[in-house]
Amino acid sequence: MQIEPFLTASAVDCVVAQRLARQLYTHCKKGTMLSLDALKASGFDVRYDVEGYEPVGCPRCSHSGYKGRIGMYEVMLVSDAIRSMTIERTSADRIRAKAIEEGMRPLREDGLEKVRQGVTSIAEVARIT
Repeated sequence: MQIEPFLTASAVDCVVAQRLARQLYTHCKKGTMLSLDALKASGFDVRYDVEGYEPVGCPRCSHSGYKGRIGMYEVMLVSDAIRSMTIERTSADRIRAKAIEEGMRPLREDGLEKVRQGVTSIAEVARIT
């Protein structure tokens, strides 16, 4: 499908990416400190240790440590600058960088926030992003 960039740029107001992650089961999760080295080894760009949670498992969650799903989101609002970049056929990497500069929170950052909140584990975020 060949769609001219100006058609896309004029028709799109935002772009949403979503991933579903397994949700930690509240009755058997345990708190843990995620070290800077471990986070960097998993590909996270952080500057400090993160207090998070990890799955344990119990009979109520079939020993998985998870029960249910939670959404992780990335929402890019199409600003005038991004609209112009689209028309100019700028690379996706440069458009993404501009969106982050304008305040877009990437999926991994949304996932890391959910780890801090005890909603999911760092392993789950790394698996789906």
